[in-house]
Amino acid sequence: MITILFDTETTGLLKPKASPLSSQPEIIEIYAIKITESVSNGERRVEDMSDFESFVRPISPVSEEITKITGIDNGILKGAPTFSQIQPKLTEFFFGAHRLVAHNLAFDRQMLANELIRLDRQFKFPWAPSHICTVEKSLKYEQRRMNLTRLHEHLFGEGFPGAHRAKNDVLPLRRCYEEMVKRGDIV
Repeated sequence: MITILFDTETTGLLKPKASPLSSQPEIIEIYAIKITESVSNGERRVEDMSDFESFVRPISPVSEEITKITGIDNGILKGAPTFSQIQPKLTEFFFGAHRLVAHNLAFDRQMLANELIRLDRQFKFPWAPSHICTVEKSLKYEQRRMNLTRLHEHLFGEGFPGAHRAKNDVLPLRRCYEEMVKRGDIV
């Protein structure tokens, strides 16, 4: 089974669905890792396949608030590709995946969908048939939503550095995902 774990950093939070697409935030960074998962002789095996990483130059400037949270500013994004420029490679990367995993999947999936809608490509994207949200799958641990840092602390007794950067969040997400599979919390 091919699984993609991913995260986005954005220009802000999603607005209500009734809001015009032009007022919705944009992706400024995306990181995804593709793994294969299999079971052989009763033993689970996970192998890395590849990864995808890119800054994305938005139409709207990045606010100081987002820069404080992510460390990503307009200067960093000045020479970055636009979403339309990365979309073909991103589509190719996602092709053939069976499972899509993100910590706050509803947010990241909607951010990706919004970018695809802006390009009229939402129906041409190879969405994986299975979607896993580690926020939802971890609700039973503390009977509340946990951010990724708290989930990592719960599972491993330690946080991780560099939260709120796409790659820095996906690597611990993968560790949490694999532990949750091992525990039987994700099937």
